[in-house]
Amino acid sequence: MAVALAAGVAGVLLAEVSPWNTGPAPTGLRVLITGPSGLTWVDVDSGARAPATDGASDRQRRDWSEEETSVVGSGVVVQYPSKDAAFADSVVGYVADEQPYAIGEADLVAPASGTSVWLVVDGDPPTAGGVALASAYGTWRSRVFSVPPNLQVVGAAADGLVAVRGGFRARRLILWDPQLQEQIRDLGWVVAVREVADRYALVTTGCVTFGCSTAMVDLVTGRSTALALPTGWREVGEPHLAPAEGGVAVVVADETGRTALAVGPPDDLQVVDALTPAAASQAVPGPDGWLLVSLGDGDVVAWRNDLGDAVAPRVELSDGEWLVGVSQ
Repeated sequence: MAVALAAGVAGVLLAEVSPWNTGPAPTGLRVLITGPSGLTWVDVDSGARAPATDGASDRQRRDWSEEETSVVGSGVVVQYPSKDAAFADSVVGYVADEQPYAIGEADLVAPASGTSVWLVVDGDPPTAGGVALASAYGTWRSRVFSVPPNLQVVGAAADGLVAVRGGFRARRLILWDPQLQEQIRDLGWVVAVREVADRYALVTTGCVTFGCSTAMVDLVTGRSTALALPTGWREVGEPHLAPAEGGVAVVVADETGRTALAVGPPDDLQVVDALTPAAASQAVPGPDGWLLVSLGDGDVVAWRNDLGDAVAPRVELSDGEWLVGVSQ
């Protein structure tokens, strides 16, 4: 009995200190990167790489850029710039090992779900614009809904499209119902809209000589909360919506130039000292509360607020590669 008991205790201790238990738990994440070889999925846990767009032509590979790529569910949607400014960009969806899906044409792609997107074609007053809901990886598409020429669609929410109405420095942020052709909700004055995700919009509320003010708008309640950086820190990266963290993630620096990540509600950001992100980078939100952060050495780490003392999983990138998005 004593021998068996000792063996059991030894087994528990071995399990606790064994090298295969010292690393971070699997994340189940894939990051999308772009670089000289095109768009590539990288498994965060194994480091395995796979092309994201096997069906892309050489011409298309030369045309894509970070701004024209969206992660939608488990795939990626790419806008290929039109050669003629009078025509909208062509939009193609890629998922797994399937053939590419020709989704349509758009000036803006606004993800609506893990499998669908809104295709937005801007109007040119007095001509109206239009929007259509389409499958990102299939063949269906709704009819085209008209968008008034004084309205610019900037994103999508669960119960409507997010749009701005009016001229520069005099814009109203609204929620718009494309089917009923009516305003659902007026969300206040903005200078510009930086980002729309889930039920939130990140907006610029005003600008002065030394910078611009930012706020997070709840698209359901209409509540606007100004972004306030922690004392002693300044913004050195573009703020990004991070709903799982309660609002916003932004790269900041102190007076010595040391960088860190600040996350949380926009009026109560907390500094994560364990990370040293690259200045001018963005923290990209992923599923289950994960944030993907680009470091100063060019690599990317996956961070979540429950990691504690565990080592953040790292993705090694080569020269000329950068992070586009993340999926699961």
